[in-house]
Amino acid sequence: MTLHKIVFDASTLILLAKADLLQMVVPGTEISIPRVVEQEVQAKPDSYDAQVVTRMIAEGTIHVSDEVPATDVKMLQKQFRLAVGEASALWMAKDKQCVIGIDDGPGIRAAKVLGVPFVTAIHILIGLSELGHIQQPSALAKLDSLAMWGRYSTQLISDARLKISATKPLVDPRSPSGGQKGGD
Repeated sequence: MTLHKIVFDASTLILLAKADLLQMVVPGTEISIPRVVEQEVQAKPDSYDAQVVTRMIAEGTIHVSDEVPATDVKMLQKQFRLAVGEASALWMAKDKQCVIGIDDGPGIRAAKVLGVPFVTAIHILIGLSELGHIQQPSALAKLDSLAMWGRYSTQLISDARLKISATKPLVDPRSPSGGQKGGD
């Protein structure tokens, strides 16, 4: 999973920030959010996730856009029964022809109908694990965090746990055990 451009809705942005995964997405990835998503994240400005997102916006690693036409967003809201943040992020992802990071069920269904590729916070975690950007024990701990904060089914968490557990350990050429971490 290599993401070059992604638009996030508030729930996925918050989940990734809470699990300390958002910063891991940044290298090589252009992250954009609509202004309304920034406002939704800032609803609790003292929260850890809001502070992480605010810092990343200030650093320029998350780009905030006001270029979301209200009439198109209202049409998406009505057609798919979406909140304004999800509809705005979906419109922006479609307009930018990029992936949307979304964990909201109706938003995922809308993305499928509109042909907008999507990822959830769990997809991102699995991808980071498969690429070796996060080691298996840490990935499993972060999955537990996502399970606690997100609205995921037990089956989805179990499937993600299996995928992460099946990830091969990284080769470390400095290891005295023949190049494999973990002593194998």
